[in-house]
Amino acid sequence: MTINEVPLSWLPLADAVVKASLVLGAAALMSLILRRASAALRHLVWTLALCSALFLPIVSLALPKWQLRLVTIASPAPAVETTVAAPAAEPAAASLAEAPRLGRAGHTTADTAPPAEVSRAAWLPWRSWQSALIGIWLLGAVAILGRIAVGLVAVRFVSRRTQLITDAAWLPMAMDIAEEMGVSRRLRFLRSGRASMPVATGLFRPSVIMPADADTWSENRLRVVLLHELAHVRRRDCLTHVLAQASCAFYWFNPLAWLAVKRARAERERACDDLVLACGTRGSEYADLLLEMARVLRGDRFPALLGGASLAMAHRSQLEGRLMAILDPRVPRSGLTRTRAAAVVAVALCTVAPLAALQPWTSHTEITTDVDRSTEAVSTTPEPPDSTAPAMVAQPQAQPAPQPAPMPAPAVEKLDRESETSHEADVESHAVRHGAQLTSPHVAVVVAASAAAIAESVADAVIDTDQEPKIAGERAGQKADPRTVAALTAALKDTDKEVRETAMHALVQIKDPSIFDPLVQALKDGSPDVREQAAFGLGQLRDRRAVQPLMGALKDENASVREQAAFALGQLRDPAAVEALAGLIKDSNADVREQAVFALSQIRDRRAVEPLISALKDTNPDVREKAAFALGQLKDKAAVDPLVIAARDSVPDVREQAVFALGQLRDPRAIDALTTALKDQNADVRKNAAFALGQLAR
Repeated sequence: MTINEVPLSWLPLADAVVKASLVLGAAALMSLILRRASAALRHLVWTLALCSALFLPIVSLALPKWQLRLVTIASPAPAVETTVAAPAAEPAAASLAEAPRLGRAGHTTADTAPPAEVSRAAWLPWRSWQSALIGIWLLGAVAILGRIAVGLVAVRFVSRRTQLITDAAWLPMAMDIAEEMGVSRRLRFLRSGRASMPVATGLFRPSVIMPADADTWSENRLRVVLLHELAHVRRRDCLTHVLAQASCAFYWFNPLAWLAVKRARAERERACDDLVLACGTRGSEYADLLLEMARVLRGDRFPALLGGASLAMAHRSQLEGRLMAILDPRVPRSGLTRTRAAAVVAVALCTVAPLAALQPWTSHTEITTDVDRSTEAVSTTPEPPDSTAPAMVAQPQAQPAPQPAPMPAPAVEKLDRESETSHEADVESHAVRHGAQLTSPHVAVVVAASAAAIAESVADAVIDTDQEPKIAGERAGQKADPRTVAALTAALKDTDKEVRETAMHALVQIKDPSIFDPLVQALKDGSPDVREQAAFGLGQLRDRRAVQPLMGALKDENASVREQAAFALGQLRDPAAVEALAGLIKDSNADVREQAVFALSQIRDRRAVEPLISALKDTNPDVREKAAFALGQLKDKAAVDPLVIAARDSVPDVREQAVFALGQLRDPRAIDALTTALKDQNADVRKNAAFALGQLAR
């Protein structure tokens, strides 16, 4: 493949970006494969990838080139040498001056501007683009490197002006833990009156900065904190953190670099958490301590000042994932042995070294030079190669990392599945309910019209799933055959109940706006099945004119009709139906109450808060569960205290929804209840509590 008109000076930068993207992408794939392994191993993978990306340009210059001619850079045509003639000295020589002048090598030349000026003009746009892009890149890199430098200077400044701890009662315990973990003897413990959270610092001389009130902490809390911070020191996380930030500074425009830094930071904290738990700390106690630390961090600016070169114990942005990992008994807590670490490093070196040596491009200048050298060996009169202008190549753009999607809460997934299942069950029940044999004189008409309606719906489905959107669009714009609608509407007046039910089922399948009036009339039919199907069909039409008729159907004597009307009003989502649905919460039928509560969650009107709070006391657990979910959707602070009570419900599903709803409200009053829920016997409740606490900490 040959590429034109990009300066060769761009190729090393483009080469580094592409190779770094390959390395970081491979790390992402490897991390996914190792998702069941220890966090320490995944952190090592991300750290090696970031360091490899950082040092790839240097290693590429040091290693011998392994050239693959995948891309050839075309050189522009050589500049033609010109000779500018001097004006004639005497009139007598005019004829000679007008004659063509022969330049060197017998080429005819003319009195024109040198082509070098044209080449220079063509080069200027590339110079301006090149300067602008390099300037933007330098600006971003300097900004990030400046933050790292400020953090390093701040660490040094604070360390020199912070009191060395020599008399603390807990110091002997700290030194014993450090000795057991094999931490350097140069370790220092410092006391700061400005810090409210333990912080590990120091690239080459490690230090642990402790808050001034650490002397008042319990022995168990001190032991947990020291284990976590000394784990950072033992793993040299401060050094790898700075290297990762430097790599991100060099590739700040590459989304993969930011993803890698974020994942490395998360796996680093989880690796230290695993070490704390492996030393015998209970998961629930450790989770409580992290939550308390996160609340302290909310008003603490000291760790933020040192963020570029220090490691605070509890970052709010990482809290959710850490809590879920701490409370999950299936997560492996084993550390990373030296043998396994050496094997991973060896694999990384064997992979990165050939990639760094690879040069996937060549230019016509290099090819010409090689040909000329081979020609010199056999030719007696070699000719020098033509001089060429700088070769040009298009700079490849780094593909942005796909940004994975955000993680849905288990409670939302559950309610969505229930809603879809309920909807599908309603549709299926209409078909099954009317499969009986018909005996009316209108059987032939109804069967024919039903077949036509079903054929139309089947045709729509076939066309919609086809690969030709144009045909599907044309089909969707067509209306149902008026003759079919007329025949089915007439059949709704039949004296036989089964005929009317079958005709109504066929009308519902059509979903044409022309069936609105027949469906409204059918709400007054003597058959409950017909009224139920009519309510269902009005919900499928999504026509707001159906709100008033459906509100009237909420008072139907048949519970199935009331339930279907509530479901249809939830589909329409019109606030005018809130009061009517709220009144249905006191219905004698539990299924009707449940459907009314769920419909209110879809409308999301704050007038429904009080009725939904009362539904939290319903005798049916399904109603209480849907009420908790609905209050989470409304996000009204008045629901905090009732949901806190619901978080202690005897039914796990109700507790799960109540805990999730408290996370949606994000009110600090829920922290104690959510902390208690972390110790719930049900795993789903504990997971939702961890998720909710993560929402509150943001």
